[in-house]
Amino acid sequence: MEKFKTLRQFKLVKDPVHGYIVLEEDMLRIVDSTAFQRLRRISQLPLVYLVYPGARHSRFDHSLGCMHLAKMFGERLGLDEYKLKVLTIAGLVHDLGHTPYSHLLEILLREKGLTHEDMTLRILEEDSETSSSVERCGVSVKDVKSILEKRDPLGSIISGPVDVDKLDFLLRDSYFTGAFYGVIDIARIIYTSRLIDGRVGLSTKALGVLEELAIARYQSFMNIYFHHTVRAAQTMFLRGVRILRDVLDFPQMSIEEYLGHDDFTVWCLMHQNEKTREVIKKIERRILPKVAYEYRIHERRDHLKLIRDAEAVKNIEELIAGESGVPQEYVWIDTPYIPPLPYIDQDRIEFYIEEDGKTMLREYFSPLLKFTSEIYEILRVYTMKEYLDKVSKASAKIFKRELF
Repeated sequence: MEKFKTLRQFKLVKDPVHGYIVLEEDMLRIVDSTAFQRLRRISQLPLVYLVYPGARHSRFDHSLGCMHLAKMFGERLGLDEYKLKVLTIAGLVHDLGHTPYSHLLEILLREKGLTHEDMTLRILEEDSETSSSVERCGVSVKDVKSILEKRDPLGSIISGPVDVDKLDFLLRDSYFTGAFYGVIDIARIIYTSRLIDGRVGLSTKALGVLEELAIARYQSFMNIYFHHTVRAAQTMFLRGVRILRDVLDFPQMSIEEYLGHDDFTVWCLMHQNEKTREVIKKIERRILPKVAYEYRIHERRDHLKLIRDAEAVKNIEELIAGESGVPQEYVWIDTPYIPPLPYIDQDRIEFYIEEDGKTMLREYFSPLLKFTSEIYEILRVYTMKEYLDKVSKASAKIFKRELF
């Protein structure tokens, strides 16, 4: 009987993606904190439900999934009990700093040189409830931050070329959208991982499933995240949020103010404001902009300035509006791009082989991985249905002059 008293208490969370997730009792304090519960009200795929009705899952679900996979990784790598717990908690809290509507509104942080990762670190530092919940698990907040900041080599498991974030969101987003691009064999990736000279490496035997992951990621971006109707709604919504920049100035908020905002508060603010109410009404009725012009850019460095520069995009919108005779408020330019999957730089995927009982890192070339290690951009011009012909002709003329 004495033996059973030493077993840790835990709770089981039934997850549709991973099955049962084991949540240790002490980590429940983190999950029950204000900062973590807020993630229930931040959508994983903002407005994607307008195309894929089932895409209603949240950052809360995703964070539990990442915790589960981080623990699997740590156990496979043979980490000691303390390191395993630090890594597991890092997986759990890695998305605490997301803005409302996840990556859609993160651009408001990025324009001020910040990211949601920066905000996560601030929450761990400045929110006493979160930091004390972590410390009461018997680990140091400093050690958790070390992994999140990638000062610890284990950081690549949370954020790296093949990390728990990608492994979870590909499976989770596939499940909830019903678009099965992201169904991959994550167990094979985890079980063929090794710690070699302090770095996480994958067996060359896992190259096939890794290529599947790269393709799944690419297809998920192209068919789910960058679906033209999804991006139409998101682009219109983002412009509406910009009108309320004085109220929703996330980079300047205290952590207490920041944690007070989620998808619901932003939606309600826009609904109550006469300048943005029309945006909400259009989304509610699914009256969305249509694609008037599309141009796909693959590794064209001379075009990156336009893609990344908000002011340049605004100027092009003005030119198109002037050329077409359409009010500028009905011209939207969207410039989404697929971030590269690191393969050939300092943060690259590491491979290993086993020969004569020895494990050695080995470079391995894959055309598929090389392709996904490069940036792929899409440039779209949107307008309302009644202006399609005018904006289409004007866009073709303007971009021929500006880009070629």
